[in-house]
Amino acid sequence: MSYSAVSLATDTYVTIVTENVGRVSLIITNIGSGKAFIAEDASVTSGNGILITANGTYTEDSGGTRMYLGPIYGMAGSVGTVVTYWQRTR
Repeated sequence: MSYSAVSLATDTYVTIVTENVGRVSLIITNIGSGKAFIAEDASVTSGNGILITANGTYTEDSGGTRMYLGPIYGMAGSVGTVVTYWQRTR
């Protein structure tokens, strides 16, 4: 299990979660006041990322099947956006 807070940038991507082959669930929460955008690709932008609004949460769980185990990248819609993540591993 791991947990961390990550400050996102508005001009470039930031790695939120690194690859983890043992991951079985992942929760990313936007604790900032701005919009956060996440993606499995380092070219994440506000145009191609999954939007997590302020106080919003993204959840992924394997449910006993395969899930994405690679890195998750993020970018902020405005300065001061911070996300936290928690991942459960085998």
